[in-house]
Amino acid sequence: MLKKSISMFLAMLLLAASFSEIGSAYSPAIQSFPIGIFWPPSPSNTTNANYADISAMNANFIVGGNGVSDFTSSDAALSYADNHGLTLLVEDSRLIWREHTVSQNSSGHGLFVSTTSSLGQTIRTPAGSGWGLNRVQFYIDKLNWPAGTTITLRLYDSPAKSQLIASDAITAPVSTYYPVFNLHTAVQSNTVYYLELTSNSSTSIGWVTTSTSNVYADGQAYMNGVAQSIDLWFNLEYSQRAYNDGNQPAHAVIDDIANHYRNKAALQGYHVLDEPSALQMTRLQDTIRRLKMTDPNHMSFVNLFPNYASASQLGLNQQTGEFVTDAFSLGQTFTTKKGQTQIDTVQWWIDKNTWGTGEQLTLKLWSSPAKTSLIAQNTLTTPATEWPQFHLNATVSQNTQYYMELTHNGGGDRSVGWVIRSNTNDNWYNDGSAYLNGSPIAADFWFTINQNITGASYEDYVYRWMYTEPDVLVFDHYPYMANGQFRADYYDNLEVIRRQAKLGGVDFWSYIQSVGVNGVWKAPSESEMRYQIYSNLAYGAKGYIYFTYWTPDASGGESFNNGLILSNGIKNASYNWAKNINAEVLQLGSTLMGLESLAVYHTGNSLPASTTQLPASFVMQPGSNTVPLVISHFTNQAGQEYVMIVNKNTVSQQTVSFTVHSSVSNVREVSKIDGQLIATNFSVGGMSVQLAAGEGKLFKLE
Repeated sequence: MLKKSISMFLAMLLLAASFSEIGSAYSPAIQSFPIGIFWPPSPSNTTNANYADISAMNANFIVGGNGVSDFTSSDAALSYADNHGLTLLVEDSRLIWREHTVSQNSSGHGLFVSTTSSLGQTIRTPAGSGWGLNRVQFYIDKLNWPAGTTITLRLYDSPAKSQLIASDAITAPVSTYYPVFNLHTAVQSNTVYYLELTSNSSTSIGWVTTSTSNVYADGQAYMNGVAQSIDLWFNLEYSQRAYNDGNQPAHAVIDDIANHYRNKAALQGYHVLDEPSALQMTRLQDTIRRLKMTDPNHMSFVNLFPNYASASQLGLNQQTGEFVTDAFSLGQTFTTKKGQTQIDTVQWWIDKNTWGTGEQLTLKLWSSPAKTSLIAQNTLTTPATEWPQFHLNATVSQNTQYYMELTHNGGGDRSVGWVIRSNTNDNWYNDGSAYLNGSPIAADFWFTINQNITGASYEDYVYRWMYTEPDVLVFDHYPYMANGQFRADYYDNLEVIRRQAKLGGVDFWSYIQSVGVNGVWKAPSESEMRYQIYSNLAYGAKGYIYFTYWTPDASGGESFNNGLILSNGIKNASYNWAKNINAEVLQLGSTLMGLESLAVYHTGNSLPASTTQLPASFVMQPGSNTVPLVISHFTNQAGQEYVMIVNKNTVSQQTVSFTVHSSVSNVREVSKIDGQLIATNFSVGGMSVQLAAGEGKLFKLE
């Protein structure tokens, strides 16, 4: 029976055979099992003692962030990480943010601010998307700013001041004539806002330097709410995500980062971006390729959105289309991946409602757009879905460009469409482009290779990232809600990630919820934290990261609570929970890293959507299928089989009796104490397993 189940699994993988070697293992390797933390100590808290605490928690790598995002702060973090056997995925703000400064530096006059004299300035934000106004700098005479007096800057929606958006205050004495107010707030693009300076003192402070005329075209100064024909002296520092509006980091910036870090002893790699949209993925691939030109020995790290992200966040709702007719063909060049030698199926996204009786579409695979060598073709009539599969069963060469072309047979009304493509100048795939009637355009048609997925779905989003050949597939999903509910789509997310990681031939890592956000998530209990980890391991995860380690300060409207380390630097109780669970996983690690996930099953009265019920033919059967478990089946390179059993009950322990197929002569457990195989209570035909709330155990079948 065990051999039969393996044979069935291998047959199932034939469709994915061309992807089996795609994607290189990340480097450097993390021993014995990757356990990471995100939101590390801030630069001011980056100390040897705090990094010793990370290591003592049995973590082994760190994802940069929390202000550890430049050469100075990251170099210090790398040094302390190296002291304690840790590695760091360095973050550099230049890979994540694009800075933009708007200045009005004409001077020659000035005004005073006091309790009876407020000063203001209207400004216009830049065009584009996703801007934040971070810092505002003025030119103020520090010698005429008495100690103990405070100037407050407020950002309003307009001079009418109907909505206060952000504020910051500075109290004298100050060391500079150019004080900086920190606002760090999101703003709308190409929109007029109002900045206002006030003081808590009746003493006039200033000059607050101004121009002598109205020189700033997008606004003007105000005094006590009355517009003036001058402008305040100011610098406005904006930031925008580096990949918004078609932008990306410059090669010189990427090279500078890689050259600085590539020889650092504790370098794990580069934290490139968190939660990109699909429209940013090809530009992210460009950045990663550039990093690897300078530093081929370290990994790049990108974390994907969870499946509860919106369509606009995922970037799947921007597209257009074309019609294929008997006189107008549609084509696409693409490049095969490393190790890809077979193209079994190709999907295109085609409106089936326009595909009438008598109309046939043929997809031909050519060696190039010149169409000198036809490799394979397949013709379809009216499909059942809008994502039909053309079965090509073609042998191809790796790392080679090919051309596929869609043609119409001339039947029916002689036109089918839309055939979905990206908007012009939006790149969905590197190393290829769309063709209209034989001519290339700056776009891509939607297609998949050796897949069967729905366009604009979450799986489409994950597939597009996998198509860029990441070092590792990483995602976050935080299931424990503030109202006490467990997200119903948790397992669907795991199913998609597991499937795409297997088809892409890479490991996947997951983020583990370890912090609360007021009104959104609760901080999980010990058993809930344990269950997240073991359920991910059951699905085949080869690493995990705690979100968060240090409890973040309130930001962007979110107020955090109860991370592993509290905001004051004190260890939370959850620090020790994580420490103990990590110690177990590290003992399982050398075995887990050598296992391939064959299948994941669920038991219980109500199966979660998209999951698979434990089949009656499986080698281990619980005495009652009403007991809620996750049961996963693994094999190693030697063909030896393993089963992980996870208790889905996060409130109570369970002791579960199993019948075991007669082909199994023994079942031993992988010890969480030393990683060795230890005896169970197995006797021929059965055994029982005791599981703490949320716990998983790994067994070898012999």
